[in-house]
Amino acid sequence: MATKAAFVALAVAVLPLAGCGSNDTDSAQTSAPAASSAPAGNGVTALSPDEIVTKAKAALATAKSFHVKGDVAEDGQKTGIDLKLNGDDFIGAMTMGTAKVELLAVGGKKYMRPNDEFWTTAAGAQGKTVAQLVNGRWVAGADSDQSFADMFSIGNVNEMLKPTGALSKGDETQINGVPVIGLNDAGEPGSVLYVATTGEPFPIQMLGADKSTVDFTEFGETFTDIKAPATKDVVDLGKLGG
Repeated sequence: MATKAAFVALAVAVLPLAGCGSNDTDSAQTSAPAASSAPAGNGVTALSPDEIVTKAKAALATAKSFHVKGDVAEDGQKTGIDLKLNGDDFIGAMTMGTAKVELLAVGGKKYMRPNDEFWTTAAGAQGKTVAQLVNGRWVAGADSDQSFADMFSIGNVNEMLKPTGALSKGDETQINGVPVIGLNDAGEPGSVLYVATTGEPFPIQMLGADKSTVDFTEFGETFTDIKAPATKDVVDLGKLGG
C-alpha cells in the first residue's frame, strides 16, 4: 500500500510474536465522481507527485494534530490502527483479533499497554506471568527493547507518507466527500494515496491492493487523551522481573 510503511512496521514488529487472527472490521472506501460544481482547487493537481506529497506533509505539520484510523493487511493478517497525533506526541492502538496494544508518546517518553491476550499470545505461559505483573498498567522503557521499539515509528509522519516506489498521478475523484487526486505507488501496484485538491492539501486516505484502508481526519483538533499517565499506572519494563 502506498506510503503505509510506518503502519506495516508496527504490524510486522508484533505479528511474529503474537500469531493472532485477523481483525474482522473492514473500512470501506466512499468514492464518487468529482462534482462538476467543485470548489476552487488548491493547485496540487498541477504539481508533480513528489511535490504533492511534500505539500501533504507540510499541511499536516501546519495542522499539527490529526487522526489516523483504518486497517492494514500484511501477509493475510489484518491489523486495526487507531492513532491520534499532536506533533511528536501521539496515542493510539493496534488490534489483531482479540489482542490489542495501546501506544503513547508524550513529552519525549514512550509507553505501551498491551492487553492480556497480547501478552499470552506473544509469549505463552511466560506471557501470562508478564500480564499479571503488568496488571493493566502502562509499560515504560519498551522503546529501548528492539522487539518493541519499531512499533513507535507509527507516529513518524515522514515515514507515514513515504512511498515504496516511484509515484504517478492517478484519478481525480472524491473520498468521504472531499475532492482528491490519487497518487499511485509503483513499488506496490494497486496502492494509492489520496490527497485533497481543495482547501489544505491533506492526505485523506490510503488504499492498498491488499484491501488496506487508512483514513486521515480531525485535522487541527485538540486531543485531550494525549497526556502522560499517572505514576501509579506505569511499570518499568526492565523491572518486571523483580
